[in-house]
Amino acid sequence: MLNNKKTKFAVSLIAAAMAASTPAQAEVSDYLDRLEVNFLAMQNFQSIQAKDGAFRPEDEEQSSGFGRIRANLMLKFHINEFITADIDIAEEPNDFGGGDRDFSFHNDYAGVEFDLLGLTDNLRENENLTLRLGNIGGSPFQFKGFQDGADNQANALIGNGMTDYATAENGAQLSYTKSYDSGLIRSYNVTGHITTSSFGEAFQEDRGYNYRLQGTLEFEGGFKAGLNYLQANQGDQLRFENGVASLDGVTTTNYRFGDGENYNFSASPSSERDTHVGVMPGLDQTTIQLNLAYQPTSQTSVILMLGKSSDDFTFADSAGNAVAGITYFGNSNGVADANGTTYDSNSVIEGESSVQYYVVEAQQYIIPEKLYVAARYAEAENTSDLISQDDNTVERLQVAAGYWFNDSTLLKVEYVNQEEGANSGGQIGTGFDGFTSEISVKF
Repeated sequence: MLNNKKTKFAVSLIAAAMAASTPAQAEVSDYLDRLEVNFLAMQNFQSIQAKDGAFRPEDEEQSSGFGRIRANLMLKFHINEFITADIDIAEEPNDFGGGDRDFSFHNDYAGVEFDLLGLTDNLRENENLTLRLGNIGGSPFQFKGFQDGADNQANALIGNGMTDYATAENGAQLSYTKSYDSGLIRSYNVTGHITTSSFGEAFQEDRGYNYRLQGTLEFEGGFKAGLNYLQANQGDQLRFENGVASLDGVTTTNYRFGDGENYNFSASPSSERDTHVGVMPGLDQTTIQLNLAYQPTSQTSVILMLGKSSDDFTFADSAGNAVAGITYFGNSNGVADANGTTYDSNSVIEGESSVQYYVVEAQQYIIPEKLYVAARYAEAENTSDLISQDDNTVERLQVAAGYWFNDSTLLKVEYVNQEEGANSGGQIGTGFDGFTSEISVKF
């Protein structure tokens, strides 16, 4: 009798516990259904040397070796049917890394997106209007992959281009897309954003806003065209004395030198962008770029990019003489001297600095979905008003191959060769060449 009572009591406890836990389990299940998680990791190996006559002689004799591992944890939350939030938590030494011993995970990109048509009960087929608040990605290029830490698998080659003026800043973006089931034009998009010139917070006097306007057309058969306009307005912060202004305490636009690079040199910190063209200070910088692509299938891609970027100000030495880029040879007083040592300019003078450039990129799968070859050629000319127009070109050639071991694992190998003229604004000094590779996973 006693055992029977104990049994009934135990059964009743279990039933009560199950009844109590069911709502919680349902809530957990519902939460997980609304959460997307991706983990990314990438390890690279490089054997690259700067060419004779580089700004920093140490870069001419580098050892080959492995770089620091990159890792990203990407989370996307479907708050409801019309609101999503995302955050990318990254260990990315070539972007935020403060030194080779500084291991830190940080918010690399985050924001909230609102489907405005859905929120206002105006849902329409093949039509979307999205407002994003938070970190806004700004760049003038389209149709090709962009590499950000371990997030590299959409990029056929290694690293970003030397004229990829790209970054993320804080602000708001509105994007409208319309698509069609048939016809010559299959879709079009118009996007505009406004940001402050910082990934953190910047409220100092006379700091302006940055703007982007982008239009895209996609045609039947795989043809695509896009036009981009970027404008930064940060020059009012400058305080001139004898015609020279210091950049101390001045917020410049983050896309002036592009995102973190993937070719690294022993004489500079890992977070430097020193293989990017370093002509413009990034104050009142204007960029306009035309992008054309032919991508008939996922196996074939050809992209042409034509652009010009200019600024109302030019880098200068400590005496106020214009220099071709941020890095230059100078004497002990920081005055330009071809036989001197290396200085990074912290001064600007009035006068337009500008770069005209074009990029051709192609990718073709040899074995569908498995093995591809790719190439990118870029040429940038320093057309600044105060700089000699002799020997003023940077050229970069990249030739690569990629192999997918499975859907989540990609191996890339690449040969890269960059040539920098004396007046080009190249930051290595004469250029560099060598081999590099990356193996990455995403799941």
